[in-house]
Amino acid sequence: MHNHMEWTEFGITKTDQWMIWTIFPAAGAAAGWFIPPLAKWASTLPWVPFEGPLKLISSFHGGWVTFATAALGALVGGWISMVAVRETLQIRLSDQEVSLRIRGKEQTFKREEVTAVFLDSKQLVLLGTDGQVLYREKPDTKRQKLAEAFIRHGYDWREQDPFAHEYARWVPGCPDLSASVNALFAAREKAIGKDEKEDAEDLRRELSRLGVTVRDEDKRQYWRVHGRKP
Repeated sequence: MHNHMEWTEFGITKTDQWMIWTIFPAAGAAAGWFIPPLAKWASTLPWVPFEGPLKLISSFHGGWVTFATAALGALVGGWISMVAVRETLQIRLSDQEVSLRIRGKEQTFKREEVTAVFLDSKQLVLLGTDGQVLYREKPDTKRQKLAEAFIRHGYDWREQDPFAHEYARWVPGCPDLSASVNALFAAREKAIGKDEKEDAEDLRRELSRLGVTVRDEDKRQYWRVHGRKP
C-alpha cells in the first residue's frame, strides 16, 4: 500500500498553466497586430461580408491602432486562458482521500466515503455509502489512466454504473414522486433548458438530500431512489 503522502494528479500541471497563460495571450496579440492591414485588404474584396466594420477599422490611422488591436487580442487570449484553466477538472488522489476542483470550487472526500468510482457518459462519478452520487464532472483524462490510478490507491473502480438498471425517466407529475420532488425536477428542467449549469447542479444536490439521484442524458432527466450500497 502507498502511504498517505503519495499523490496522483490529473488535470493542468503548473507547466501546462505557464504555457496556457503564455501562448494564448501571445497568439491573441499577434493576431490583433495584423487586424488593421488585414481589414484594409479585406474591405477591397467585394465578396467579403461585414464591409462596414472592415472599412471602419481600416479608416483609423497611426501606430496606436496596431498597438490597440494587439492589446485587445492579448486580452482575448488571456480570457481564453482563464476559461481553459477554470473549466478543467483537477484531480488529486491519494490512498486517504480524493480532491476535485473545477470552476473555483474544490471538494474533498475520504476514501471510506467513496464506495464506487466509474465513468458515465464521459463524466467521472463517485458514489457514497448509500449509493448516492457524491460527485459528477467531466475529466480531460483518459479512462484507462483514471482507472489505473483509482485502483492503485485502493478505490473500488467499476466499469459501469452499478445502479444503471434502476433509473427511470422523469416526466412532469411523476406519480412515484412527491409533489415537492416533482417541483424540483420541473425547476431543474427549466435550468437545463436555459443552460444554467450551476442552478441545475444546486437542484441536483437538493434532490440528492431528499433521497433521489439524478442522471442526465442530453436534456432528459432520469432518476432513482438511493439508500443502499452499490
